[in-house]
Amino acid sequence: MSRYVVLHSAALLVAALSLIQAVKIEVHGKDNKTCIYAVLSVNFTVLYEGNGTMENATFQLPDSLSTNGSTCGGNSSAPLLNMGFGTGHSLSLNFSRTDGKFSGDVLTFTYNTSDAKLFPGAINQSVKLVVVNSLMESVPLNTIYTCRSVKAIASEAVVMIFWHVGIQAFVVNGTISKNESFCKADVSTTVTPITTQASSTVAPIPTEPSPDLPAVGNYTIKNGSDPCLLANMGLQLNITNKDNQTHVININSSSTASGRCGDKHSVLVLEDTDATIWFHFFVEQAKFFLKEVKVNVTLLLNGSTTTFNCSNGSLKHWQAFVGSSYMCRNEQQLVVTDQLAINTFNVWVQPFDVKNGTFSRAEECLADSDLGFLVPIAVGAALGLLIILVIISYVIGRRRSQTGYQSV
Repeated sequence: MSRYVVLHSAALLVAALSLIQAVKIEVHGKDNKTCIYAVLSVNFTVLYEGNGTMENATFQLPDSLSTNGSTCGGNSSAPLLNMGFGTGHSLSLNFSRTDGKFSGDVLTFTYNTSDAKLFPGAINQSVKLVVVNSLMESVPLNTIYTCRSVKAIASEAVVMIFWHVGIQAFVVNGTISKNESFCKADVSTTVTPITTQASSTVAPIPTEPSPDLPAVGNYTIKNGSDPCLLANMGLQLNITNKDNQTHVININSSSTASGRCGDKHSVLVLEDTDATIWFHFFVEQAKFFLKEVKVNVTLLLNGSTTTFNCSNGSLKHWQAFVGSSYMCRNEQQLVVTDQLAINTFNVWVQPFDVKNGTFSRAEECLADSDLGFLVPIAVGAALGLLIILVIISYVIGRRRSQTGYQSV
């Protein structure tokens, strides 16, 4: 039987489970008719320089949005959806059409680190831009592009996670189409296995491993053409909902990997059909470790789609010296919140200082170490020593009591 290693006390966990509603946006033309329609949920995570440390700002696309700067387009201009919010923040998408299809070509995220509410203690206060390729695939005109699956986009210091996306540009006569064109992730033939079983406790820590174990995926993040982050692992999500039902999801080994590398911070984002997992690695005192995990999961419960967001930024797992890799062949469990845990299998990661595109010397976890047999020996020795001390104390006590009753 595989051994479970519970890596963190539940008392230290940060529970951040929430159900986030999608935001609806409409852009109107001069005739006041809708020309661009969008509904989407977006989570932003931005790495910024704080007072002596690098900090993470995490926030969602709010309900209160401005469409100033949006345009329906014309003979000399392309349609543009601009969603402004807060103090100088915006998310925009440029559209084009050709051969009876339309697409979103350029996605631009603008954020202002002088916003003390979202970026407390920011040192470099300025407006920054992140420009990435298309959010969506080309779809026929008079059709809504729909993608209920989770999609993660990582670029520079920003990770954006999208889900429940519905977009239609070039709307005819202001009438939103009822025809849907689903993204590839929604119609993929590779379906993540989901099993439901009754659970008598909220904590998703099973006493037995799932008989259907996940396959090990091999993931590589590059800085230019050079690999800078390597990860091999099998992942299994254990989610407990409010009805105490446990949902077990095996992450597909061919999940899309994205992320970024840095000297002190590296990010690996794995995007599956129903889930996105965000691993944030830190360097401290010449050792790297997994500090933060975020999980976005979409489940079909009772005929309706529910999205869970779980995160924990107070972890310290998978530790090894920079220049080495971390390995643990045995099964482990990362407790993210009391609603979600990640079972890991055959973990081998190196998020920093990758040389020649290969793993460096591995530092093994305690569960794999040959010294594991010393634990029961040490416990037995301690118990034996305790027994000896009790016997000695008893003998000394008997001698003292006898000296008090010597004959006169």
